[in-house]
Amino acid sequence: MAAKAAGGMRFHDLRHAYATWLVTDGVPINLVQRVMGHEQAPTTLNRYTHTPDDYAARVLAAFDGSAASLLPFAEEATPDSVLDEDEEGL
Repeated sequence: MAAKAAGGMRFHDLRHAYATWLVTDGVPINLVQRVMGHEQAPTTLNRYTHTPDDYAARVLAAFDGSAASLLPFAEEATPDSVLDEDEEGL
């Protein structure tokens, strides 16, 4: 097993972070797969990419206000005041 660097992070963890950053920034998975040297795209997606902390905000940003309320995590990521305003307009 690889030695851990300061903070408990292994050098190999950088590959996971790199793949996640590329996918999160919109680089097509087939290109990330090539850069990472993987034979199969599922290896890149299932093993090397991880859900970013701001995933809920990113998904909500892709929808307008009316559709965002349909998402299961909308209440977690949306301030109560925004939800109250939408409900008043109904």
